[in-house]
Amino acid sequence: MSTDQQVVRQYGNIAEDKTAGLMGFTMASTAVLGIGAVGVFIAIMMSQIWVAIVLSVLALAVAAVLGSKDRYGRSKPERWIARSMHTKGKKAGATTYKAGPVSQIPDGSFRAPGLLAATELINFQDLFGHEGVMLWHPRLKTGTVFFSTNSSGLGLLDQDRVNRLVGSWAAFQRDAGSNARVEQIAVTTQSTTDPDERLPDAVSVARQQAGNHEVPSFARQVMDDVVQNLNHNVPKLEQWVSLTFSGKASDQGRAPERTADELVSDVKSLLQGFIEELESAGAGSVALMKGTDLTDQTYVAYNPLGAAAVERARLTGTGTGLTWHEVGPASARTVGFPGRYEHAGVVSKSWQMFRPPAGTFRENALVALLSPDSSMVQKRVTVFYRPQPPEKSAVQVQEALTNAQFATNQKGRRPTSSQIIALEKARKAEREQAEGAALVRFAIGITATVHTPEQLPQVEASIMRSASSGIQMRVRGCDYNDDAAFAFNLGLGLIPENVATISASVRKAL
Repeated sequence: MSTDQQVVRQYGNIAEDKTAGLMGFTMASTAVLGIGAVGVFIAIMMSQIWVAIVLSVLALAVAAVLGSKDRYGRSKPERWIARSMHTKGKKAGATTYKAGPVSQIPDGSFRAPGLLAATELINFQDLFGHEGVMLWHPRLKTGTVFFSTNSSGLGLLDQDRVNRLVGSWAAFQRDAGSNARVEQIAVTTQSTTDPDERLPDAVSVARQQAGNHEVPSFARQVMDDVVQNLNHNVPKLEQWVSLTFSGKASDQGRAPERTADELVSDVKSLLQGFIEELESAGAGSVALMKGTDLTDQTYVAYNPLGAAAVERARLTGTGTGLTWHEVGPASARTVGFPGRYEHAGVVSKSWQMFRPPAGTFRENALVALLSPDSSMVQKRVTVFYRPQPPEKSAVQVQEALTNAQFATNQKGRRPTSSQIIALEKARKAEREQAEGAALVRFAIGITATVHTPEQLPQVEASIMRSASSGIQMRVRGCDYNDDAAFAFNLGLGLIPENVATISASVRKAL
């Protein structure tokens, strides 16, 4: 008697990037205990028993403080740094933004606040004459190119087709990682409520195209009823992909330093290949995003109450006439705890993934998180990918394997189930990397915009529930940093690691 076995497919070998310490302590706590042990040994050698006792108590206390974490995985030093920096910024007036003539901006413009204030748009044409735009960050020396996508979703795809799409996306990541200029890939999915302008415009255009052709009055009446009765609170989904290129000289000397114009010239020859790979990965119809599209899109993100006016101007063909220096809100304010970002008459709250998915990651794992929610004015989910070059992938895979082996093979301590699984994943990653797979670091950010602060608790519960649906992903609020998190989640090429207060190595140790 034979039975059919269903194959459960897992996409990606996901493991948490952290450094293991002794006896379950973090690496920072282990370092403190090690220094304390040396001090105690020296004190005993010098017959300073009380000094040894004080040093041991002090080392244990500091190690306990460094190792203690709240339910969202933050240590006390991390919480203290975030709170103190927000307090310092508040005293300096940096948590409040005012644009226009009353602002501190020299030209009195309405620039995007914070990390995006210095960015500039560079319009260009690719090798095939298609218009595109690069967002240049002069301080970070990065340039970001944007692709608008139009995917049809997974509704009509069988499993074999899904598997091929996933393979194509993996190939896209691998090819991006082999390019010395590519720093980051970001995929942003934004769900909003349609401003009730598109359907009437589509019906009007269709009737104009029909011209003098006779259309039954019944059909006209049905379409009029649809526009009248069903064109309210209709969800609207938009998605775009951004590729961030570095203008800095690489450590290996593969790429010399580039100015903004030189980086545009280098990148133009690569874009068509990236577009073809995105289309083969299921992104649908892919096109370069123009400067006007990026400007209007960013303006609506900061000023959601103006979405209807922007949509109306775009549909009439006149356009908004906005420039990149006018995309910001008239005023904005960051509230530390409970964290929120108030801008242009609305309130936004952001969350970040702090623990990777614990369950099997399948093709529909993020459907609940990406789906529209009528309780929010806007919901934006951005997945950040950092493809690693082959030589760096090999080093990081070996480091992860060493850490996993160290955590599970400590003498006199039985490894936990999570440590055993982490070791299995590290061994699998080493095998896959040796076979040519690419190592990709990734993170997920979420931003929800509502009308009033009183709506945030309900929205947060919905976000937490959606994030844990199916994949058990843990997210936490970006308290004290909601303004920066809002800018990151716009998918405009900002790289979190490049502007973080604490370096990646220190965060791993904590």
